[in-house]
Amino acid sequence: MKTKIFLLGFFLIIISCSKKENISSTIVADLSVSKIDNPFSKSMSPLQYVGSIKNEFKGIINNDSSFVMYLNTINYRDMKNAIKKGEINQETVDSANNKIYLLSGFNKGKQYYVIDLNNNKDFSDDEIVEFSKNVTEKENYRDSFDVKKFIVTKFSANKFYKQKTYLQFLPAPDYFTYKQETEKEKFKHSLQLAALKHDFLYGTFNVDEKEYGVGVNKGLFGNEIIFKKSDTVFYPPNHPLFSKFKLKDTVKLYDKYFKIDSLTSNPASLIINEIDSIGSIYGFRTNEVSKNYLVNDLYGNSTNIKDLAEQKGFLFLDFWGTWCAPCKELTPDLVKLHQQFNNQMQFVSLAFELDPKPVIEYTEKNEMDWYNGIIRGKPKSGDMSSPIINGLRVECFPTFIIMDSELNILYRTCGGGDNFKGLKEFLNSKFE
Repeated sequence: MKTKIFLLGFFLIIISCSKKENISSTIVADLSVSKIDNPFSKSMSPLQYVGSIKNEFKGIINNDSSFVMYLNTINYRDMKNAIKKGEINQETVDSANNKIYLLSGFNKGKQYYVIDLNNNKDFSDDEIVEFSKNVTEKENYRDSFDVKKFIVTKFSANKFYKQKTYLQFLPAPDYFTYKQETEKEKFKHSLQLAALKHDFLYGTFNVDEKEYGVGVNKGLFGNEIIFKKSDTVFYPPNHPLFSKFKLKDTVKLYDKYFKIDSLTSNPASLIINEIDSIGSIYGFRTNEVSKNYLVNDLYGNSTNIKDLAEQKGFLFLDFWGTWCAPCKELTPDLVKLHQQFNNQMQFVSLAFELDPKPVIEYTEKNEMDWYNGIIRGKPKSGDMSSPIINGLRVECFPTFIIMDSELNILYRTCGGGDNFKGLKEFLNSKFE
């Protein structure tokens, strides 16, 4: 894949940090809920069981084979922190009407759910959605379930407010795994439901009579922000030019720099500040320059990635973990790549792990005969505290990044399949 062709005409350059800046003007982009051209990964949230207090609900179908569940529309952690700080009390939370209730059950050979759309805790006046118990085994089964619009309660800056959202409720019998279950528990867990969120916040703004679009979403790693020219679509996540940004990142739109300053929830808006002067700039995407991050090998010795890159003129960075099945599946392919390009590139594999011992055992067993290091952290925790993980926006494992000796990012991708095939095509075109 010849990424440079894409980059020549690309209108948007994104930079992740800067040293010095002078603010000259402010732009406010008003945001509204949209589900069209959604550039973000859709988030899935499991519903919680109400328990044994069915008496407050009406319209229960087949009491012995049904359960009431709910989706909390307010982030539990945000609520807990606000209560702990004394900013709100539990009584206020209980009266906030922040739950969507569903009845999930099995009746007359069919599985079903009922959404309490009018929020009156009576399922008899709502639509019954029926489906076969093995529906999740079918390909594209999600297409069988409608996406519905809801007006839900949200919480921000110690205030409750109403906001539109688009949700798709889906059967999710395998969402959780259980080591031991009674037959009754197994049946109950087979009726598990989850909500798939389809919407994001979208707005437009102008810079020198040119209109831009911006998408905002609250993801696993905090607020995610994506820019585009307003008359184009967002790049998909696996596109070489796809970029997700955070608050305080710096963005270059044509010949002007902007700092992503802040985000408000009610009303929703994104504030960006134009910067007159700017110092050294570092990025995380193709055609940007990386910071010179420190790394540690498996025995505690430190170096930096520029020193590693200068050894052979190019650097192959591999972010992985022994806990990561896709990473381990690609190990034989990485060994072959190393054999093919060892003379042209310095290979560096950085494992995101708590303990170097399993990494040492795995790399020795699989003959990963190149620089192996460790980034200490809890796997699958969403921990972005490591400077290199945060700075290079490593949110997917495995992630592969190719740099030259000046730390110019030449290529990056994530995962296997076509993405890994694209990586090999790039290396073949670059070095052969």
